[in-house]
Amino acid sequence: MSRLLPADGRVAVAVATTGADAETCLAHARAAAAAGADVVELRADLLAGPDPLGDAVGLAAGVVDAAGGAPVLLTVRTAAEGGGAGLDDDAYCDLLRRLIEDLAGLEAARRPAALDVEQARGGAAGLVARAHGAGLDVVVSHHDLRATPADEAMLARLRAMADAGADVAKLAVMPSGPRDVARLLGVTARAGEELDVAVATMSMGPLGAVSRLSGAVFGSVLTFATAGGAPSAPGQLPIDRVRAVLDLLPPLPRNRP
Repeated sequence: MSRLLPADGRVAVAVATTGADAETCLAHARAAAAAGADVVELRADLLAGPDPLGDAVGLAAGVVDAAGGAPVLLTVRTAAEGGGAGLDDDAYCDLLRRLIEDLAGLEAARRPAALDVEQARGGAAGLVARAHGAGLDVVVSHHDLRATPADEAMLARLRAMADAGADVAKLAVMPSGPRDVARLLGVTARAGEELDVAVATMSMGPLGAVSRLSGAVFGSVLTFATAGGAPSAPGQLPIDRVRAVLDLLPPLPRNRP
């Protein structure tokens, strides 16, 4: 089971840093921990400065300290998937290889628990293997900011993430209507039954916000919320409201890794 997921089978609630500098990110991490986040995501792609991504490893160690025991997920989200890193596929893969090498040099207690790897950039299986060798879990992800693909296309993406060795397969899509949200939840249930990997899915934007709450019933193991800061993706809700709803839902059967 991924170190990002609570051992008691609860859905993990993650809160992301959205700051442009180290001081703000550390403050966001402390606020997330105080609000009870299960995971703190360091969005290194949102950092500003002369060499923001070059500073990501040192900041990651600081965020691990500030997170108060909550596991940290290090993410470099590309512009192609709604993030701040203007990297082409080759540059992204090169950067992640360097990050993994540097993260391996951190003492285990100050190393993030997991690294996000965008599947669409290519080379996911190799990056996952490198990350695992460095003691990191991996969230293999894909974010479609324009549409909700056909069911079989979404399921194929999740299968490819599992085949790449993901510890968590994450799929976020944009709905154009209620049926798209329902289809995403249906695919989540199918993936949970068919794949030997933990699955995290979400339908983005205001229309998809319900998936961030009810996804747990369909097998999604991870959701994202806010803790006083700006959302890191459209449709995220305050963590206290997310917790209140999740507490009303039945526990998630933990029959996956």
